[in-house]
Amino acid sequence: MATPSLKLRLHVLGSKIHKWLAIFVGLQVLLWMGTGALMSFLDLEEVRSEHVVSRTSQALPIDASLPAWVENRGSLASVTTRSLDGKAVTEVRKVDGTVSLHDPSSGQKLSPISAEAAKSIALRAWTGPRTTIAATRIIDEPVGTEFRGPFPAWQITYGDEASTRIYIDASSGTIGAARSDTWRLFDFIWGLHIMDWTER
Repeated sequence: MATPSLKLRLHVLGSKIHKWLAIFVGLQVLLWMGTGALMSFLDLEEVRSEHVVSRTSQALPIDASLPAWVENRGSLASVTTRSLDGKAVTEVRKVDGTVSLHDPSSGQKLSPISAEAAKSIALRAWTGPRTTIAATRIIDEPVGTEFRGPFPAWQITYGDEASTRIYIDASSGTIGAARSDTWRLFDFIWGLHIMDWTER
């Protein structure tokens, strides 16, 4: 029996490689098109939980001047008096990136905010159907791709059917992110769409 020539063996090997490459690339293209179509059907406002969580800051009814207790030795980046959870607070940001909240009159430090204050902020920000707070925890490190800082932050989980979660900066009391099960689905589909096999 004659042995196949080298040329024939290379042709057979090339055909097998070509077939498997075509299947792999074809599946990737189908996955890319399918996930793109799925993402186009998801409402971005719902993905970002903007339909149930308001991130707009509450304006103060008065113009506040720089409080007398604030000392500026060249380390201040900004001083802002704003409303937080229905009360006036003065936010002091320093050039090194640190943030602190103070009572506008006395200068008493109010941050980091407590769990009770974080829950109250979360309930005040909620604009969806009536709900409760299901869980509260302080976090000091990234939560997957869901939240990457700043830290420490409060993760507040609402009792709604989408398990909406918000992340509140413990230093400033501001809402950094709002996530839900819809966001997780979108993030998973996005990972498939961009062929990110390691981050999600």
